[in-house]
Amino acid sequence: MLSHKEMKELASHMLKDSHYVSLYLDVDPTNNPKKDELLLHFKNLSKDAFEKLKVEEQHSIQIDIDNIEDYLIHHPKDMKRGIAIFSSQSDDFWRVYHTAMPFTNQLVIEHDPYIKPLAAMTDIYSRYLIIVVRNKRARILMADMGQIEELFIIEIPVPELDSGRDGSTGDMAEIRAQRQKDQVRKRLYKELISVIEKMRRDEDIHRILLIGTDSHRGRFKDALPNELRERVVGEFAVEYNASPNEILKLSMPIMKDVEYKFERKALDELFNTGGGGAGAVLGLSDVLDALQQGNVHKLYVMSNMVEPGMVCNNCGAVTTLRETPCPYCGGEMRKVTYMLDLAIQKAMDQGARIDMLEEAPRLVKTGGIGAKLRY
Repeated sequence: MLSHKEMKELASHMLKDSHYVSLYLDVDPTNNPKKDELLLHFKNLSKDAFEKLKVEEQHSIQIDIDNIEDYLIHHPKDMKRGIAIFSSQSDDFWRVYHTAMPFTNQLVIEHDPYIKPLAAMTDIYSRYLIIVVRNKRARILMADMGQIEELFIIEIPVPELDSGRDGSTGDMAEIRAQRQKDQVRKRLYKELISVIEKMRRDEDIHRILLIGTDSHRGRFKDALPNELRERVVGEFAVEYNASPNEILKLSMPIMKDVEYKFERKALDELFNTGGGGAGAVLGLSDVLDALQQGNVHKLYVMSNMVEPGMVCNNCGAVTTLRETPCPYCGGEMRKVTYMLDLAIQKAMDQGARIDMLEEAPRLVKTGGIGAKLRY
């Protein structure tokens, strides 16, 4: 699974004098039944990309192309349904990410890793913490991009019951037993909440699913701090020992519905705010200006659009297409084919949130990008 930290690290890379090769492939065996079909896709993509480069640029990335080809030949068993590979020999940079969801076949050669398809997948298939809770034990799982992983199992040991000096087993013993169960439950909830809060901070997780029996879910939800309770977006009943794959299968319809509702809400917020000209901006030019000022709180980007732009070779400023020098330092500008991708990278560097959208006709009309502002 791709962590939030890894995604930010990817976004931070850029070279002025060399390139990164970014490859996305659909490696689902059902879509690639013939032997060496993946290699053929890659060779066709790299040939098309090569033809757009200068001779010296072709020479500089040839080793990256060779390394990717070698990987595709020798690592077919590692693949799932999608693969993203980033390579830059000049930067001693190599990253491979396997996903449970396929990508559209694409190869991009640019001065920075092309992360937009990966960012879209990580956003559209948002990370969910899934909590299975029972009396003295709990499981914490993470669902991400169609995959699920069990992260922690927490179990609170139950001390031997003190039946009293006289060995009584009547009403007082029952009261002591119940008190002990309550104490164990409180300890479990305290430890579980601590782990969830750390996971939320470290991995930037905004969605939580609670599963288990109604009574166990209800008690734990009541114990949650308001900030975490507000992040609980769904619940359902399941046996405590259900397998991760069974839990994922039951979770997917809920997660799909949640993401659709969040996407509609996000668009409404953007356009309700942006329409008045305060608190939000629409269109590439105004968004890039806001990024230059470090004023983007949340970026909204169409996942399937491409818009060109310019970047300054001297100060790194980004603008729409222009014939004149950099408006910030007067430096030389170069054209960038995938400016929406570069906008995503800059937003990540500034700690802004990214919201990738698949179906948003209103946003398409504004150039496929908008932003809510910090101030």
